Amino acid sequence: MKIATLSQIREVLPSLDLIPAIESGFVAYSEGRAIVPPVGELILDKGETHIKYGYIKGDEHYVIKIASEI
Repeated sequence: MKIATLSQIREVLPSLDLIPAIESGFVAYSEGRAIVPPVGELILDKGETHIKYGYIKGDEHYVIKIASEI
């Protein structure tokens, strides 16, 4: 497992062109090749957290996105 710190992510982001990957993901989703389960939601006393995750059939990676409002 590889864990990236926030500073490592910030260092790399400016050099990335993510638009082609995002477009490719939407194409895979439209073609029924993306597995995207329902959004997870955690309601807390101070805020909430949403978890989205999925993968494209036959791909070697999966994605997890966690967004918090606290």
